[in-house]
Amino acid sequence: MHGFSSLLRLLALAVALSIAHPACATPIVIVGPALEEAFEGSDVVPGLKQLLGPEYAAFRRNFDESATPVPLKSGGLLLAGWRLGFPDSYGAVVVLHPDGSLDAAYYNAGQHAPRHFSNADQPHHLALRAWARQYVGDAPQVFPDGWDS
Repeated sequence: MHGFSSLLRLLALAVALSIAHPACATPIVIVGPALEEAFEGSDVVPGLKQLLGPEYAAFRRNFDESATPVPLKSGGLLLAGWRLGFPDSYGAVVVLHPDGSLDAAYYNAGQHAPRHFSNADQPHHLALRAWARQYVGDAPQVFPDGWDS
């Protein structure tokens, strides 16, 4: 999975830059790759299009910018994005599991909760639940698999 290894190299660079940068100086904000660049050479973007169906366009609009990809303890990878100029109001996230399955979510200002999607055999990844809290706080959410957060 070429895209996954590229993301890990990008993460290593971000960590190296953050360690090399003095703590007292103005922090460097590293904006990660575009969604298509992050998963270039893999089947993640076509998989997202299939998973989200007609909602892919709404999801993609919230990926103007992205954070540095984050490796998860489970071996997966999380990439979060937001709409340019509106990081607190419009966001999207994708979790790529080691087995290739996907979890995705997006949030638009005014919604009661993020929209979640998954083709994984397990409940939504805990990192998605943590990501959702930035938009809805600790309000209870019902996920499509019926599991309340």
